[in-house]
Amino acid sequence: MKIILQIARAELRNLFYSPIAWAVFVIFFLAIGIPFVMGLTAGAHWQQHIRDVVPSWASWEISLTNAMFQNLAEQVFKYLYLFVPLLTMGIINREVNAGTIKLLYSSPIRSREIVLGKYLGFMVYASTFVLAIGLLSVAGVFSIANADYKIIFSSIAGVFLLTGAYAAIGLFISSLTNYQIVAGVVTFIVFFLLHIMGSFWQQYDFVRDLTWFLSISGRATSLAQGLITTKDVIYYILIIALFLSFSLIKLRSLKESGSWRISFYRYIGVFLAVLLLGYLSSRPGYIGYLDVTRNQLNTIHPVTQKVISELGDEPLTVTLYTNLFDGILMHGLPQSRNKYVWNFWGRYVRFHPNIRFKYVYYFDIRDTDSLSFKEKYPKKSFYEVAEDLATANGLSIALFKTPREIRSLIDLDDEGKKLVMQLEYKGKKTFLRIYEDEQWPWPEEMHVSAAIRRLVRDTMPLVLFTSGHYERSPYKYGEREYSNTTLFKKSQTALLNVGADVDTIRLSERNIPATTSILVVADPKSALLPEEAGKIGNYLHSGGNAIFYGESGKQEMLNPILQSIGVRLDNGTIVMPNPHEMPDILEAAVTDVGGRLAGEPFLYRYQKDTSKKLSVKLPGSVAISYEAINGFSIEPILAIEGNDSYWIENGHLVVDSAAPVFSAQEGDLRKSRYVAGIKMYRTINNKEQRIVIFGDADFMSDFRGKGEALGIAAYSWALYNEYPKYTNRPLPTDSLLLIDEKSGKILYVVYLFVIPGLVLLLGTIILIRRNRK
Repeated sequence: MKIILQIARAELRNLFYSPIAWAVFVIFFLAIGIPFVMGLTAGAHWQQHIRDVVPSWASWEISLTNAMFQNLAEQVFKYLYLFVPLLTMGIINREVNAGTIKLLYSSPIRSREIVLGKYLGFMVYASTFVLAIGLLSVAGVFSIANADYKIIFSSIAGVFLLTGAYAAIGLFISSLTNYQIVAGVVTFIVFFLLHIMGSFWQQYDFVRDLTWFLSISGRATSLAQGLITTKDVIYYILIIALFLSFSLIKLRSLKESGSWRISFYRYIGVFLAVLLLGYLSSRPGYIGYLDVTRNQLNTIHPVTQKVISELGDEPLTVTLYTNLFDGILMHGLPQSRNKYVWNFWGRYVRFHPNIRFKYVYYFDIRDTDSLSFKEKYPKKSFYEVAEDLATANGLSIALFKTPREIRSLIDLDDEGKKLVMQLEYKGKKTFLRIYEDEQWPWPEEMHVSAAIRRLVRDTMPLVLFTSGHYERSPYKYGEREYSNTTLFKKSQTALLNVGADVDTIRLSERNIPATTSILVVADPKSALLPEEAGKIGNYLHSGGNAIFYGESGKQEMLNPILQSIGVRLDNGTIVMPNPHEMPDILEAAVTDVGGRLAGEPFLYRYQKDTSKKLSVKLPGSVAISYEAINGFSIEPILAIEGNDSYWIENGHLVVDSAAPVFSAQEGDLRKSRYVAGIKMYRTINNKEQRIVIFGDADFMSDFRGKGEALGIAAYSWALYNEYPKYTNRPLPTDSLLLIDEKSGKILYVVYLFVIPGLVLLLGTIILIRRNRK
């Protein structure tokens, strides 16, 4: 060990007595410091001016620690990639060129002591890179309120491990050639290859996992984001051990006389041993995780963890169906398989390692799309186009099932012949849908939870929409329809995708099933028959949950039912003439009660900060009057505070003509408050009955607001907030800067001029004194 330390000390002297080492440090510090400090100073400038303009402004509403230090880490990774080759290119061949390597060989110093000593010396110098990050971290910690310092330590650990891997590679390359420039260039090329290795030959099963494991890309980024895994840490240790071993083998080959085959076998043996250890350390179930972020941002939500725990130890099979004609097929192709498994499913595998992945590739279109397909490709047959697309993606058409083969296997017509996942558990199957986003098409946690609950539970909540009187339809997509929030399979907010079954019921033909979770009556255009109204009345009086959507001009369709529970839709339409919009389109405020209906993200932010005001655009609402009877408690969830600009228009209203004028003679009425939405509840039959009533139906339609801030919160509340499973995280507390514009300017001068100047001065003094000696 003493000899290793002596060699390390000598290597460290060589580095610090070189002007290149000092120049690299200063350039590195400025390269990573300029964007970091400028970001802080710009943030302080804007924060001060926003507060001057908006005194009620509270924060940036994001984690500044994450934003600032992830950007800093990205800059560090980028410049390490460039600077390390400059420092390691002469670490071994310098001894060869100077002839000192022969002295080392003739002395009682073993090859491993040379390798470890030089590596240790360089890593001590590399700690100056960590020092640079530490200096900037001090500025960040004291500039950001409640900074999440654990992320900073994780980022520094990532930088140190990455530097260690780079150094080991550079040391080995330096031992291969006597020319320092060549060593530097080759080292840079090796770094480049390791970064893109994960994209090599991913379409081939035999080498896919091998090249993915060897890729260095993204591993330090995970550490910078606050997620430390044994898989990544062991990877860096193995890479360091691999290239240090290669260096040792190379030095021994120079010292020993023997066949080149001996060295070759040593190289192969070490390489295979590293591959085996890397493979074993990256198997699901054998990976350790530590999420150091304050709000566990890299870990699936505890709610999702609880749902996954319902799977027990039984296997979950996930089959990914990829259509060659899908616009986002690149996410399902073999070359993207590891990204799909690790970047999306990896978070879930952590808590349920027994997930089996299957892949089915095919080419097909819906029968209804055949005409447009022929118009797009008039000169080629269906199979010729498929073969061209497969070839363009570097694949054989033999990999893909034909339309006849895929249709005999599964019916994907209702899924639009799109990229989709099918989950299977104990013989039950369900789809987990993918959304048409080219960057990140994968579903959210609440969609995964909903799919798993469909597999592990016997029944799902049933939402029934009445039909037969031209009501809004959950099946149709249109200006007044509701499919986007109910049954549209590509909608992330659709009830179908968050855990509820949706259907329609014609009350003239059927009774309301006892399994109904919510009965929805959405703007009937014709009067309900007495028999139908009676069925709804009996359902309500027996404690059934319901949602009613009223509409201006059709109050009499719902009032006979609603009056039995103490509610009435008032005559007329709420209006507010203004020069920029039709008079019946209004902004209704979400009340405090409405803001707490469910865990919808917009509502969750309000729940944590009630200074934020929420509103919903209502295109033609009626006012709701109510009286608490039959044990009901009633609370407004949407309301408009009245003034002289608002009134209930009872006369003839033409919205696209001259602005209406208030006329008491025509029955127009002003109120101090116009209630446009209520929730009502009572305890009956040992459970809480929940009913929601809105004075407007358009605001939930596909072409209007789709529910806007309320979203599917009303459905969630009526389902006792069991569906969907929201995964809201606590709001960040490190969302405010503590420095003002003046302090920012001081930081700018200190970090970009004073500190680099002092380092240059220190380096100059050391180099001058060295030259004098």
